[in-house]
Parts: sequence; structure tokens; C-alpha cells
Amino acid sequence: MTTSPIDHPPTSSKPAPFRFKRKISHDSPASDLLPSKRRSHSPSTSNHPETAFRESLFDALADDEGAAFWESVYGQPIHTYSPYIRSAGGSSSSKNDNNNNADDPKQAELQRMTDDEYATYVRARMWEKSHAHIVEERRRREKQRLRRKEQEGQRRDWERDVEDALRRGEEKRRKNRWKDAWGRYVRGWEALSSSGHGQGKKMKDQIPWPVETGRYRDVDREQVENFFRHAPQSEQSSEGVDLGRVLKLERVRWHPDKFLQKAGGDGLDGEIVAMVTAVFQIIDRLWSEVRLA
Repeated sequence: MTTSPIDHPPTSSKPAPFRFKRKISHDSPASDLLPSKRRSHSPSTSNHPETAFRESLFDALADDEGAAFWESVYGQPIHTYSPYIRSAGGSSSSKNDNNNNADDPKQAELQRMTDDEYATYVRARMWEKSHAHIVEERRRREKQRLRRKEQEGQRRDWERDVEDALRRGEEKRRKNRWKDAWGRYVRGWEALSSSGHGQGKKMKDQIPWPVETGRYRDVDREQVENFFRHAPQSEQSSEGVDLGRVLKLERVRWHPDKFLQKAGGDGLDGEIVAMVTAVFQIIDRLWSEVRLA
């Protein structure tokens, strides 16, 4: 059973690169389209589909009889496609110009395809007509792919915007927490200096411990360092805070001797004094690191 060359989809719907370029004069003879020798109107004996189609195409171009014969073979005319194509500087609508215009080079800057290019072009266009549903399905899938790609890009942009908004919101809440902690710390020292202190275990609650929570039980090296690295910043301008200056003042405030003078000796048991000394040592070490940085 002989397989029609048109049943084989072309490897490309576009002509192959030109091997020569020549401007076509408007008086170019129609005989240029004809093969040098007439072929009988019979199926080719070639086993290669492209060769068989090429022979039938140029036989159909030779005369009306050949055109009618091969139209009956393929079920559609094969001689109605123009062999001319616009040059690189011409209009982008050259595909439209190649429909049903087999012998009209009357447009500026047209170039004629080679025999191989022309055969490839015609075979591709005929295949598209014979398999219109396949071509349409390919176009539909390509549109869906582009639409999915666009939607995916929009989704990623939306997720990125949401993440940025959440990050900015978290940063704002963090700054507000440190701002509240620093304000509570400053007010605690003002209260301790102006109104004295209570007795016994209540003294732990009256001391403004330099941690985010302000509670005695949360005091450790990491919490104290985090407090002084973040809390003072919240009260300053966009230029930032002089951490070294802040630590120098706090170092004096938390020195055990200075602290005992300010708070008084009553109600300060050994546990509180040890904790005050530990806070002083943490601040002193941090101040030294900042000075050397």
C-alpha cells in the first residue's frame, strides 16, 4: 500500500534557510516554475515521501491536466501556492501572500524559494489543511501553556508580595515589642529612683531587669545582650543609636556599689546582689566588645 507523502507531517512549517537570494522582476517568465522535463501523470516510484511529493508538485505545476490529476490524488490542489516570499525587509504577512497566488511576484522585494524550499513549504501547508484539527489542538494547548505560565507567574508574584508584607509586619511588631520593653525599663528606673522600694521578695519585682519581659526569672546572658542590642534602637532616629554610649551609662547604673547606693541595702538579699553583679558583668563585657569593634 502506497503512503501519501502528505500523511507524513513536515519537520517544520517554515521554509529552510535560503541558499540564494534574488530579486524577482515583474516580467519573470512563468516557465521558471516548470520542470525541465515533463513527467507522466502517475504516482512516483520513489520510496522517499519527500522525493515523491516533490515530483508530483512540479508535475502539477506543469499544466492544468497535471494539476487536476494530483488534486484528485491528494484531495486538494497542490499547485496554488506562490513560490515567492518577502525578503527580510518586507512585510511580516508573507504567509498570507502565499495563498492562492501561484504566479504573481508583483510585489517589491520578493524572493523566490528554491525547489526544495518550495516543496517543503507546500507540503507543510497542505499537511496543515489536511490535519486542521491537529493544528488547532496544538494551538489550543500552546495557548493553555502560555496561560498557565502567566498564571503561575502571577501566583508567584502574589506569594512574594504576601511574604514581603508578612515580613514587614513581623519586623514592625518586633520593633514595637522592643520599644515597649525599653519604655518599661526606663520608667522602672525612674520609679525606683523616686519612690524607694519595698521589702523582702517584692524587691525582685521592683527592679527593672534588662530583658524583654522585665522579669527576674528571665535574666541570662543572651537575654540581656539581646535587650541592649535591640531595645535602645527603637527610641532613636533613623540614624541609629550610639550603643557604646548607652552601655557606658548602663555599666555605671548596674555597678554593684552604685546599685546598692541607689536602691539602699534593705531588702537586697544575696540572691539579688548576685544577679545585679551578673548583669553588670554582662554589660561590661558587651561594652568592651563594642569599643573594640
